[in-house]
Amino acid sequence: MHCNAFTPSRAIRPSHPPPRTMFLLSALKSAAVICANSFVAKVYVTARFRYLLANTIKGNLWKKAYRLPDTSEIKELQDGHLKQDPTWKRVRATQLNEVEWTSICLPLCLYFASKSSGDDLACSIMAWTQVGYTVARGLLGYPYQMPFAVLRYVGLGLGVKNLWDMAF
Repeated sequence: MHCNAFTPSRAIRPSHPPPRTMFLLSALKSAAVICANSFVAKVYVTARFRYLLANTIKGNLWKKAYRLPDTSEIKELQDGHLKQDPTWKRVRATQLNEVEWTSICLPLCLYFASKSSGDDLACSIMAWTQVGYTVARGLLGYPYQMPFAVLRYVGLGLGVKNLWDMAF
């Protein structure tokens, strides 16, 4: 009896699952991406406005650059003046929007991770669109963040549907 080494019964079968795509994250990894995005956004605002701009105005950029300056006497950094700066308006609005979405996306992804629900698509969409929205709106402004803003609703809608299905 002749046996061919390439018959399906003799083919080498992988013992591990197929590789995942780079952008499809688990629910827990999606939560980590959302947390990292929030952290980087906060560090950016502190570094850009509370540290770099304040030290530049005070003339301390290279003298006392190791600490945050007292900004109470800098009129350019007071609410009335800073609120007029278009860059600050854009960055501040981005930061507020990011906080609003993180407050619902992060707990949802963490819940799915705790239940091992396998809702990786919804959490991945929520995570990557959070990053895309924060970067596009913070650095480029309107209308470049719009695709990410729309897709966040898709990701959240999928997540809410999965949560609804788990509950009822």
